[in-house]
Amino acid sequence: MSEVKFVLLKLTVNGYVMTLARRVKGYYYSLTDYIPSTQLRGALLSEYYYQKGKIDPQFFASPAYPVEAAPSHYFSPAEGRKSKKYLEEKGVLKRKSEELEKGKPLKEVLQLGSGKKPKVGTIIRREETTPSEYKYSSFSAESFVSMHVAIDKRLGSSYHGMLFAYEYKKLGVLWALAKPSEVIDVAKSSTLKLGRGKSRSNAEVRVEAVREVDLPEPQGLSYCLSQCVPSLFGKTFLSVGKVEGNSVIIGETSVYSGWFTNDSMSGQKPSFKTLSEGTLVYVKEKGEYDKLLPAGLNFMVSVGDLGTLLDKVRVQ
Repeated sequence: MSEVKFVLLKLTVNGYVMTLARRVKGYYYSLTDYIPSTQLRGALLSEYYYQKGKIDPQFFASPAYPVEAAPSHYFSPAEGRKSKKYLEEKGVLKRKSEELEKGKPLKEVLQLGSGKKPKVGTIIRREETTPSEYKYSSFSAESFVSMHVAIDKRLGSSYHGMLFAYEYKKLGVLWALAKPSEVIDVAKSSTLKLGRGKSRSNAEVRVEAVREVDLPEPQGLSYCLSQCVPSLFGKTFLSVGKVEGNSVIIGETSVYSGWFTNDSMSGQKPSFKTLSEGTLVYVKEKGEYDKLLPAGLNFMVSVGDLGTLLDKVRVQ
């Protein structure tokens, strides 16, 4: 199995930040307890462009997750429907992949045991390791709500009905993986401004390159560290394996959207449906999955279990 070399980043966020948000009337809810890959990549490239006057279009980064935490997958289920405790058997992904390879019925592969509830994409933090399993708990960042009002420049008073509330998250120390690049060398000597609403927040991010990490490319049952798309706009980027005639994708869906900017205009890119972080894809042929890495898509790895991945990306 071939491997890919990444640089492990340690990100220290001093202050509160807003990443993805949803507006409900005058309230902007923060949607994530991590930094999406598109925002992290944009912040790193922005500083690189400021210092060097150029960009590295092939540079990419994974989402940045809290230390000892990552998105849950189907086989790291909660102990119950309302439980905040999660369990993962050691080597479960490798074992399930082997079962699929042997043609075991998908219904049997997906069996979890009595009472266990899969919650794909929940950010879970490892709390304990036993000889046979990893124990996690769901992670929720401390939040802070800041009020802002739109001012009429002509009258010098507030606009009617223009009071806004923004929810910011205190993320602390996070880890991320990135492509080895001069971009990282520049980021290490700088302090990044990151997140939405930068003018309303004084948060700064310090970047450290911890070490190089080798991770297996997607093969068999693979874990989506970012949003994933096997195919997009008629082009296939990886071949999904089938069992009983059905493509094996075990997880949830979400929506990807971004922005474009050129010399004359800016606007929103087309939004499209993706597989959410934590989804498992049974990869038959990896194809050109990596073509979409700079867009924050298809950051996939083949690991025996989530605990093994967290061991590889541990930061102090």
